[in-house]
Amino acid sequence: MGYDYSVEGTVKVTPSIPVPVLRELQQGPNLPIFCLADDADDPDAGGPWSDLVGVWALVPDSPLDFGQPITVRALAMRHTSKSTGIREPLARFVRLCLDAGHQVVSELEFHGDDGERGTIEVTPDGNIEWVETSAPGREPTRW
Repeated sequence: MGYDYSVEGTVKVTPSIPVPVLRELQQGPNLPIFCLADDADDPDAGGPWSDLVGVWALVPDSPLDFGQPITVRALAMRHTSKSTGIREPLARFVRLCLDAGHQVVSELEFHGDDGERGTIEVTPDGNIEWVETSAPGREPTRW
C-alpha cells in the first residue's frame, strides 16, 4: 500500500519554452502522459483515462497551429499519486526548463489522505519542496 496525494495547479514558465526542449518528458520509465492542452480542466486533456491517470497539460502560448513552432507557458496539473509519482516528473520538467535558461514559478497545491494540505514549491536551484500548511494532529513540515 502507499500514501496518495492529490495535486492541482500550474507551474508557470518565463519566457515560454519551445516544445522540442521538453521532448525528454516523453522518454523514460514511470512518466505520466504529458499532453498539449489549454489547462488541466480541458475535456480533451489526458484523454478518456484522465480520471485514472491524471492530467499533465503543457499549456501553449496561443491556440495550436501545428504549422507554427509551439511554445509552452505553463504546466497545468491535476493528478493523484504517491509523492514520488508526482515529484519525479515534476522535477524533470523543472530541470529541463531551468537548464534551457527559463524561470519557473510553482502554484501547485496538494492534499493528502489524512487531511494534510500545502503547496509544492520550486527552490531557486530547482529542487522540489512540499510545504505543509495544515497537518491534522501534528505540526506541519516540509520535505
